[in-house]
Amino acid sequence: MTKPYVIIVSAATIDGRIASKTGYSRLSCPFDLRRLHEVRASVDAIIVGANTIINDDPSLTPRYVKANKNPIRVVIDGRLRIPLTARIVVNKEAPTIIVTTESAPIDKVMALKNNGVDVWIIGKDRVNLRETLERLYEEKGVRRVLVEGGGHLNWELIKEGLVDEIRLTISPYVFGAGTSFIEGEGYPTTIEGPKLRLKSANICECGQEVILNYVIENRSLQDH
Repeated sequence: MTKPYVIIVSAATIDGRIASKTGYSRLSCPFDLRRLHEVRASVDAIIVGANTIINDDPSLTPRYVKANKNPIRVVIDGRLRIPLTARIVVNKEAPTIIVTTESAPIDKVMALKNNGVDVWIIGKDRVNLRETLERLYEEKGVRRVLVEGGGHLNWELIKEGLVDEIRLTISPYVFGAGTSFIEGEGYPTTIEGPKLRLKSANICECGQEVILNYVIENRSLQDH
């Protein structure tokens, strides 16, 4: 397949949670937030899941750094659950694409389109992520993608072999419960999962966080 180079960027507690049991997810220090926005500024598109929009209502722009353009904002929302008042719908700072399924309510599809949002129907009951990436590559010229997903989106992308790189910041907190960095049925052993190679490990400027950068082997390490 022809697809963009896909990078997952996330911050997690030392017990691997990206959000608490109440949905609290502010884990990054200012230095780490700036690093995230630097990645945003370097990619052509940002992909998130519906829960990220519903819970955090982000603008998904690289506002902490100087950028030549804002990347396309892509939301994976199979049931079209995001509110019409979400920032990515209301503001026009960047193009927005909502990827949904045939089960999405047609009135909401039309309302989003009337707000200037592209709506792609890719899949019957679940969004076809592979086809989504291919279409972004072919129709929108997207070559690099940042994924700021929740645990379920991260799992689906990894399970389907669509991820090229993972950048994970370990923050000095413990939640004990909540949303894990990866949420899915899981692999029974390490043999079935992807083979990760550590590219770098650095201590954040704040002195309290560790930034791990892994590439997934058996894929090109060069941008597509």
